[in-house]
Amino acid sequence: LKINAKAGDNLRSLLMHNHAAIYGDLHRLDQPNLTGNCGGEGICGTCLVQILQGMDHLNKIGPQESSMLKGRPESWRASCKTVVGADNKEGTTLRIRLHPWVLSEAQDSSNMMRYP
Repeated sequence: LKINAKAGDNLRSLLMHNHAAIYGDLHRLDQPNLTGNCGGEGICGTCLVQILQGMDHLNKIGPQESSMLKGRPESWRASCKTVVGADNKEGTTLRIRLHPWVLSEAQDSSNMMRYP
């Protein structure tokens, strides 16, 4: 999946607008007995992605996202709190992995995003 993005775009919104399957029957971090998402409020943890390339072109992790990512690999981000193109460099590529906790060879392991 290739997505064109503009500096300042929210990663979750970009993925959803381009029909990327960022949600499914995923258990929430804030309410483990429930599935679904929190609508981008940054509390459920179901939109986590792994950044495979381009981490330096994203906004810095804020306190809310930091608490959600505690104990997880440094390459993970909450897509609802991630802004792409924070440095506004043309032609940058961002590669991500959806559902990084699911290790499946059948899953498309990366999605590419470019912003002009």
